[in-house]
Amino acid sequence: MSHTHQRTKFLHYLMAGYPCLWVITYEEERAIETLSKEAKDYGVYCWDIVSGLVDYRSGERREMGDPLEPLQAITTLGESSIVFLKDFHRFIAQTEVYRTIKNLIPLLKSTDKHVVIISPVCNIPVELEKDITTLTFELPTEEELVQTAQRIVKENKLKISVDEQAVKAACGLTLSEAENAFALSLVFQKKYDKATIENERLQAVRKSNLMELHNPEPIEKLGGLNNLKKYLTNRKKGFYEKNLPPYAKPHGIILVGPPGTGKSLSAKVCSSIFDIPLVRLDINSLKGSLLGESEKNMSQALNLIRAVAPVVVWMDEFEKTFAGIASSARTDGGTTLGMIGKLMTAMQDFRDEGIPVYWVATVNDIDALIENSQGAMVRRFDDIFFVDFPNKEEREEIIKIMNEKYGSDIPLEWADKMENWTGAEIEKLAFSSLYDGLEEAFIAIRPIYYQCRESIEKARRWAKYNARLANESKQKVQKERKIRV
Repeated sequence: MSHTHQRTKFLHYLMAGYPCLWVITYEEERAIETLSKEAKDYGVYCWDIVSGLVDYRSGERREMGDPLEPLQAITTLGESSIVFLKDFHRFIAQTEVYRTIKNLIPLLKSTDKHVVIISPVCNIPVELEKDITTLTFELPTEEELVQTAQRIVKENKLKISVDEQAVKAACGLTLSEAENAFALSLVFQKKYDKATIENERLQAVRKSNLMELHNPEPIEKLGGLNNLKKYLTNRKKGFYEKNLPPYAKPHGIILVGPPGTGKSLSAKVCSSIFDIPLVRLDINSLKGSLLGESEKNMSQALNLIRAVAPVVVWMDEFEKTFAGIASSARTDGGTTLGMIGKLMTAMQDFRDEGIPVYWVATVNDIDALIENSQGAMVRRFDDIFFVDFPNKEEREEIIKIMNEKYGSDIPLEWADKMENWTGAEIEKLAFSSLYDGLEEAFIAIRPIYYQCRESIEKARRWAKYNARLANESKQKVQKERKIRV
């Protein structure tokens, strides 16, 4: 929603006589300034527990240290008045406070007076749920960020040009955070540097404890999987092509395959190919012990993803998230079901709105995911890729990568001896050979294929008709004409 639409919507709420609004934002001063400009025919007042009640336009101040006092003072204000209440989420749960608001509502409606709570979180008491309307105040637009960057250059008389692409890396920051990021970039890099600004933007992820920030891996570190690499490379333009309609942006993939075949590394390489950050979302880790805490954490994580986009969101061993969904209502009061519902809704909303988020789910057991989600989650992704064991050429490529990484000396011809080895097992050989020698290290490894052959072959049969193949096939195509006699 643009800020123009925000201001218009806010004014419409006032004109319609909505008595109580709750504006969700970390930028209380910018929000009050923006919304007050639209409500030019209203008297505007602000209250906080330290400053008391302040006339926003004249600066006249009345001391009020009790959260009940500004509510009581509303009755003495003239008609067509707005009172912005700061930090009121800290007080509204008190019985006296929410009851006072409840009793004020008839007066507010009849005198065109409005209570506007402004805070970064929204915790409406159940008693007021039907009386308070929420409004999210959006973060600065790309245009506002560019204007701010230009203003900083002008005010400091700097002889540099404004790199708009670098500046737009601040999307997701508050205006104050963006100004700090710009200043830091100018101090350290003497210019607006995308990497520096982006790093500051991702501080929100680090501080949240809701997700993990991971470093991308260059495409050269991923041996084989050429079909997947080509697929991702072809979709990079979806994050930079402005003429694409919102719903045509790439949305995400599911990577299915045995452990150790490179699914997690592929997620990190995806971030590198797209040149956007990578975060890991573990839904099970968001579950809390208090009533409603899990759903709240999930909502905050999804809001954070929206704020830091463009971003790759990696969900590892995704099928395990759905393990308890069938019994969720009985075992956890519907918590798991509710969290998955929020995720599915957000994924669809992001797609519809063109929010540049790319979801990468890694899965060991696709049957579990399909069965427990009844196929609904699978439809949220663009494609499913089956990540198989590397073929001979891919094993040779992986051997080269691991020899370079560990300084080991695995002969390339050993690729013939490693049929049905995973990339992780080749890496283990490279590491162990440094201490045990090649022959002993080789004998000690027990490839997972021979431990789980039946389930792996079953997955291969499923993938033949239901998924794309991440590995490039080296099988010769039979071109002879066949006739039946």
